[in-house]
Amino acid sequence: MKQLLSFLSLIFFVAILPAQTELSSFTSTGSGYATSTINDYQSLGINPANLGWARNEHSMNIGFFEFGGSIYTEALTKKQIYNDLYGNPITLDVQGKQDAATAFTDARMIGNASLMLVGFSYQDENIGGFAFNIRERFIWHSLLNENAAHYLFMGYLDPYFDSTAFENEGLVGYSTDPGLVTDIYKGSDYHMLMYTEINLGYGRKVIKNDNIAWYLGINLKYLMGQAMARYYQKESGELLGNSALSPGFGVEYSGNSVYDGTVNKLTGDGLKTVGTGFGFDIGTTIEIKQNLKIGLAVNDIGYIKWTKNVYEGWDGGVWRIDTPGIDNYNIFEEGQLINTDNGPPPNDTTLLGISELKLDLPMHFRGGVSYTFNEYIEAGIDSYIPLGEKVPGVFEAPVFSIGVRANPANWVQLSIGVVNGGKFGTNIPLGITFYPINNDKTTWEVGIATRDMLTLFKQTNPTVSYAFGFLRFSFGSKEESTRYLEE
Repeated sequence: MKQLLSFLSLIFFVAILPAQTELSSFTSTGSGYATSTINDYQSLGINPANLGWARNEHSMNIGFFEFGGSIYTEALTKKQIYNDLYGNPITLDVQGKQDAATAFTDARMIGNASLMLVGFSYQDENIGGFAFNIRERFIWHSLLNENAAHYLFMGYLDPYFDSTAFENEGLVGYSTDPGLVTDIYKGSDYHMLMYTEINLGYGRKVIKNDNIAWYLGINLKYLMGQAMARYYQKESGELLGNSALSPGFGVEYSGNSVYDGTVNKLTGDGLKTVGTGFGFDIGTTIEIKQNLKIGLAVNDIGYIKWTKNVYEGWDGGVWRIDTPGIDNYNIFEEGQLINTDNGPPPNDTTLLGISELKLDLPMHFRGGVSYTFNEYIEAGIDSYIPLGEKVPGVFEAPVFSIGVRANPANWVQLSIGVVNGGKFGTNIPLGITFYPINNDKTTWEVGIATRDMLTLFKQTNPTVSYAFGFLRFSFGSKEESTRYLEE
């Protein structure tokens, strides 16, 4: 059975997927703030209350294939990411593996990717705004201690595995004096979450007059999970290690004996669903004298129940490993997974499969303020604060940002900001959006943004980030209303 250490390799396997709190919104990534301003179908997952007002003179918006994501690493330089991870992967010799293990020891890696496949919204002054989108999401974090990093790259070449044997035409490493998982991996902390979400949101004004407008919104979501993995220890020393992986990840488990039921195995190929769930977001926005907006939201309230290929780690001995370790930084291309049976011994048939596991979503609070000075300049601040229990996908620390957007002409918007927190340092986002078509009937937006332009000028601790969208359109005439719930 592949257990805790295979969680490690799985997480690195998907590490090159690109982190940002703006999801796939290329229109907001460059400024670093979104909670009080982002609108239409892009507001789903950020603040659904903003559906209550339209951002331009059009009532309908539609978009396809909007992407946003980044990877932050303390283990690799920018050159290594572009050349050895994304470009032409190198093959590490024994010394290279040792160097890689040292580099990844106590080095944090954070990743987040979002691909919105399709989004649509309709906003009406009388009945409010409706929005729908389908989005693929991936959230990832890892921090490996010295042992975990060395086993990942060195495999059975590490001195810890002091005995080897041939099994099933392959070499296997054993430790004759195995230590417990909670001792060997103490200080390691990693988790990942991958799922598809289908969102349906509604927002509308509650109060509006010349001085103030108040909007409320809600977003309901259905979730289909493809992967979950976590490993960390509570302060009490209790171990929390679980995985539920789609067959597409190539992790195969053996055995059916479990603690509390029969494991529901899912075989085959591809990213199949191994868990489903429900969630919702709630938000509110207050607008004062049409210039100042204050947005508040709580997102990802809900759960995913993992029901297929669900396994649980326990505090057994780390005694066996099946590979010589990873010999390439480009783990996504290489696809190697380290196998380990860190307990129980071969004569014990009790495996750690479980029938199901219900885990909360990475719930968080967002708060933001923006001010429109005139038709050319807007500035804002934003915050992202994790809430609830520590679960797969949660950010490790709050994120704070400040930024500005400028519209020097009706065919272009520029944005820049400063983002700090989340245990990824300080970033300077930058974005540009073009409007090839911008008239009373139709608007076409094309844009690209990066979360950190400082990475262009430094090698260490890089944040390689991109957000882009090329198929985003607005159309339909917006009709102003004179009917409000309260004048």
